[in-house]
Amino acid sequence: MTVTIIGSGMMGSALSFPLSDNGHEVRLVGTPLDRRIIETASRTGYHPTLKRKLPDGIKYYQFEQLGEALPGADALISGVSSFGVDWFCDTVIPMLPDTVPVLSVTKGMLDEPDGSMTPYPAYYANKYPDRARLFHAVGGPCTSYELADRDQTTVC
Repeated sequence: MTVTIIGSGMMGSALSFPLSDNGHEVRLVGTPLDRRIIETASRTGYHPTLKRKLPDGIKYYQFEQLGEALPGADALISGVSSFGVDWFCDTVIPMLPDTVPVLSVTKGMLDEPDGSMTPYPAYYANKYPDRARLFHAVGGPCTSYELADRDQTTVC
């Protein structure tokens, strides 16, 4: 399986560990704010803010190369921060083939004017109703460090 991750921050990059451990091809695409991370990781394999060597075999792309990172992807992970959700929704989703599922690992929810909260996959589905079944989210008790270090975490 080929997985393209958009957002090379700490959690997006940390997801490359279990994906690589399970034999998936990983393509890590930086956002416009991630240029230094992608430059460093592609040159050295080291993530400057996660402070860990990333798994071998990752393919690195600057955002301008997203068109090269998408063909053949079986799934896409949105690893953008909550401040990047609108950018992801307006810029990245329209570039995706209609069949590629999107998994969001963005923390939080959208605060609506009426005081209600909307999960990000529901927000994406509202903007792209014909793709609604393709938007999903994952959450959990782990931090990016725990994920990258393969530390077991649980909720109790």
